[in-house]
Amino acid sequence: MEDQDEEMAQVPEEGSNSIAMKIFSCCFNPGNKEIEINSERRRSNLIYESLDTFFPSNSIRQEEKDKIKFTKIGILEYITNMQDLVFPLLFEENGIKISKRNYTEINGNLPLYRFEITKHKSFFTQVPSIDSMLNAMTNPELRKKWDKNMKEYKIVEKLKKNADIIRVVTSKQLAVIPEKEFYDKRVSFSDGGNLYLFSSSVPEINYVNATNLDRGINYICALVIKEDEDNFYFDCFNQIDVNINIPVEFIESNLLNKVRTFFDKYFEFLNVLK
Repeated sequence: MEDQDEEMAQVPEEGSNSIAMKIFSCCFNPGNKEIEINSERRRSNLIYESLDTFFPSNSIRQEEKDKIKFTKIGILEYITNMQDLVFPLLFEENGIKISKRNYTEINGNLPLYRFEITKHKSFFTQVPSIDSMLNAMTNPELRKKWDKNMKEYKIVEKLKKNADIIRVVTSKQLAVIPEKEFYDKRVSFSDGGNLYLFSSSVPEINYVNATNLDRGINYICALVIKEDEDNFYFDCFNQIDVNINIPVEFIESNLLNKVRTFFDKYFEFLNVLK
């Protein structure tokens, strides 16, 4: 597959992973704080536009600094390192494998979940391209058609052709998790025939909560899609703080069903997407 750095995540200008997936109107602090933030953003943009980094420094959370290099090579290395780790198995059923580690170097208190999904190409009446798979996942208008976990999903700032700031408002989850708001930086690219999608939250100060929604923090959300002659393979990593005190056992008892439902709806949509 040709390198598609300029084509990945091309979505409408007005907008574009659910523990399995989640994700993000843009307003700044009023008064002098707004001037400070906007001035810093302009200075930061002048620097980062001349570099190969995907994001300006003011969109990098403190805990990410010195841990992730937000270049293509840096993100590839970070995802590859996660894939090489040992993940104790939680569930395995009908092409879905769920495993977890108890922490990451970004956050030592929250589990990192891994979801590995295999989908045979015979399921599809017309086998989709990896490009269309990405578009169904990241295009706001398409995502809202099949993912009812997303109450709002939009691009609030276009950084580069394949990098954005997105706002997600998730619907109520598991009857006990209320609506949550996320502001994430997101990038997608292809390498070696595989597609990579990576997102993580921006610092809270960048975007004021104008709706009084609880804000969650997406520490890591990474997705790799690859294919062979017979199957598509999805390798997903999630470390998310939904900012609510729920026993992890309760979340994990619902996890397999949530992941299965999410991907079932996604594959069904791909099967009718023209």
